[in-house]
Amino acid sequence: MAHTKKMTVWILTRECNEYDQQGEYFVAVFGDKPTHQQLTELGIPTNRLHHTLNGGGRVGNDYEWYHLKNFGVL
Repeated sequence: MAHTKKMTVWILTRECNEYDQQGEYFVAVFGDKPTHQQLTELGIPTNRLHHTLNGGGRVGNDYEWYHLKNFGVL
């Protein structure tokens, strides 16, 4: 019987504080945890890189914020 190795992907989403907010919006998917450079290239502010790499979420009264989540896939 073959052993199936579980793979993971990292999903980056974005939320905005808008009146018509509909939840999280898909930004990107990564095979490995993204780097600071990859997140910068996607437009994430440098002062939010560390926070985003640790999972993200809203800080204070941010207008825009990101979530980085790890999911297992077969």
